[in-house]
Amino acid sequence: MAYCSKCGAEVLDEAEICVHCGCRIKSQSFIATEDGSHAVRFILTFLLGFIGSFIINHTSLKPAGWKSRTCAYFFLGIITFGIYVLVASVCNFTFKPDSGSNIGYFKDSIK
Repeated sequence: MAYCSKCGAEVLDEAEICVHCGCRIKSQSFIATEDGSHAVRFILTFLLGFIGSFIINHTSLKPAGWKSRTCAYFFLGIITFGIYVLVASVCNFTFKPDSGSNIGYFKDSIK
């Protein structure tokens, strides 16, 4: 069983909407966010690679408590002929701040 993130009520694993409060359990689109930052981070890292990662780290696009792996975008992008940049860019869509790890990011020691 799963729990609603809004009211904490127990819901079925396959439920899309909480029957107790009406809150959506599963997002309609993994791109949809309140501010669209997932899509912007994808575009920056996909099109600009390590330069996009550098921009993310020095703007409000940086996820709270996380830093983008700028050096990894550069070196692994070259070594893997761009495959790492593609994978990490796609992972920007599914970035979860509550997760222990996110591809292309590491926990920021300074909050």
